[in-house]
Amino acid sequence: MTMGAGRAVGAGTPPYMSPEMFKEPERAMYSTDLWSLGVSLFEMVTGALPFQAESDQLYSVAIAGKMDEPAASVLDKLPDDRRSKFDHNLARVISQALEKYVLERFHSVDEMHDAVYACLIDRGEAVYSVFISYRVATEMPLARLIFDCLNHTVTPGGHRVTVYLDHARLVKGEDWEEGFASGLLHSLCFFPLLSYGATAPLADIPADRKDKAIASGWEERPAGRARLRGETGDAEDNLLKEFTIAVSLLEKRQDAEQNDVSTQRGVSNYNHDAKDVDEAELEVAYPILVGRPFPFGHSRYPGMGEFFPVQAGGGRYPDTPSPASATAAADFLRRRAGFDRDASEGAKHRTVAATMKSLTALQGCKLWDIPTDARAVELSKEQKDLIGRGYAGPPVDIEDPVLSVLSPEQRQRCQGGLDEEQLKMIKAMVQHHLSSFHEIIDRAVVAREARVQTRDTSFPQQSTRASNHAVTSRRRGGRTGRFHRHLHPMCLTRTCVFDEQGFVGRTV
Repeated sequence: MTMGAGRAVGAGTPPYMSPEMFKEPERAMYSTDLWSLGVSLFEMVTGALPFQAESDQLYSVAIAGKMDEPAASVLDKLPDDRRSKFDHNLARVISQALEKYVLERFHSVDEMHDAVYACLIDRGEAVYSVFISYRVATEMPLARLIFDCLNHTVTPGGHRVTVYLDHARLVKGEDWEEGFASGLLHSLCFFPLLSYGATAPLADIPADRKDKAIASGWEERPAGRARLRGETGDAEDNLLKEFTIAVSLLEKRQDAEQNDVSTQRGVSNYNHDAKDVDEAELEVAYPILVGRPFPFGHSRYPGMGEFFPVQAGGGRYPDTPSPASATAAADFLRRRAGFDRDASEGAKHRTVAATMKSLTALQGCKLWDIPTDARAVELSKEQKDLIGRGYAGPPVDIEDPVLSVLSPEQRQRCQGGLDEEQLKMIKAMVQHHLSSFHEIIDRAVVAREARVQTRDTSFPQQSTRASNHAVTSRRRGGRTGRFHRHLHPMCLTRTCVFDEQGFVGRTV
């Protein structure tokens, strides 16, 4: 800062100067240095400056002349594969350092230091937007593509999306940890990926039909897993546990809303003696239905067929609970979600068929017959590592007007992983549905904010992290308040109807 003509004049490199350095340089203090540090961090992450101008004079306009136009988030300046993996907490630190109004910046150097340090030790969120539920052996590529395309994007309502996807699970396999399932309690939306590989292991083939089914190409062990029979000998199935937990949470919330019940935990039948209980944030389930990819040589390659003809893998879902999975889910709901004995017993006695009927009857989306062009899609270097992974099965002949019988080569391809063209088509279909995902998330955000407001009115003494998160989401003008359409958490139907956008809607 220099003195000229009896007044202080800001001095420095214009792209790194704070608004007050342009307007009132005599009042500049530590907050100006924090702004410059924020600009440097922004440039280190993105390779670009947060504000662009053609001259030093125009920088004063871009930075200090438009005080209501905030700096862009670093997340919006990164390519999809980098954006989805970048630490969103660090992105918030940079954004706060670049707040144009001094009082909205960090109040001290120590405060900014603590915020940066927290990024190294705190990788979690109080509330996530989406929890992706999937079977690693078959749907890992799709889960990764959804994560890359959706995580850290911004919805039309102004909500910054955070997706819960445990990367350790992608590497280590299906080690169902309580911490991972706890992520479901802290997520607004439940996105289960329903495919042959995910659901066929949950369906048993009756003994009198097994030989014929196997001869037709249906697998006795879909995705290498023994089928569930709804008997004591069933192994625990991690995916079924997640399905049971999600459906139970949503039905409990629905019961509370229908009965106009206001409780401390947002659901009735709360176990007040439970320890280490987390508040369930789940508002909606949105199943993503995945068909069988057409093998190379098919006229519709690299697209995919429908989900429903292959979902049970030639079998049927047991009309009895699968004891090991149901017991584990019920125990989790009792200990961590605060369900009382009666409510947890209901989950324990939920049949496999009832769980799958609830999920497949919800509003969701389908990944087939989507007007997309895979040739216009590129895979990142990391996404190309997914080639050969996942599952393209089953190797079974399905009635098809174009190709009803698979050749031996095509059967072999069905038993392998996904090729590059199939992955590109799946990514194109995910991108096509991105607006649908955003709409569901915005509806869930509005429903949650209404619930939090009602709860805080009923229990004014409570100050929860959920309320704090709602305040954070409304920063920069309260943009999450623009959506007012309510999506009921359990759109239970008996028939699924698809529209041209791939939605599964309710029948009237």
